[in-house]
Amino acid sequence: MKVPKILVIAVLMVFSCNLVGFANAPQVSNLIPGDVYIPKGTLLKTEIITPINSGKNKVNDIVLFKTTESIVINGVEVIPKGTTGEAIVTKATPAGSWGKGGKLELAAKSIKTLNGIEVPLTLDAQKSGGGANMVLGVIAFGVFSGFLRGSNQNIPTGTKFQVAVESDTDLQVTNETLAEVMKNSKIVTVTVQ
Repeated sequence: MKVPKILVIAVLMVFSCNLVGFANAPQVSNLIPGDVYIPKGTLLKTEIITPINSGKNKVNDIVLFKTTESIVINGVEVIPKGTTGEAIVTKATPAGSWGKGGKLELAAKSIKTLNGIEVPLTLDAQKSGGGANMVLGVIAFGVFSGFLRGSNQNIPTGTKFQVAVESDTDLQVTNETLAEVMKNSKIVTVTVQ
């Protein structure tokens, strides 16, 4: 049986359109149906507990912060106000000669929910500057201006900032059990050794 060329072309066109549609199809989610999640990008308002100084702190020092507002999912508090989380110093450069100011960079690590689920966080905070007035130094004192030091950067206790949830975080409960599980859980805080 001979198949008309037009039918072959039509079948190939439909097949190729389906392949293009398949390539653009949304990716299958790895979310577990029925579980409750803290969505990626959820913002947490926080404040520094551990003061930080570019002249004293070192890379990998742990910095503690606490939430200043509760995080509520589906009407249930999952991260209470005052919950402690961790950040880490990723760069600490002390002030230097020639008016060079210190630098500090932090990265948020995580915070825990009432039921002990670790929530990965993201924060790229940096503070730099604090240089001496170099124009005045060079004009007035010439080569001796190298003795002018810049200032170290300080992030004092109580400094407010925001962190964001890095990825969809499974609370490992259903919407039906969310309130009961959170109510029966104890507040979890991070302790530094």
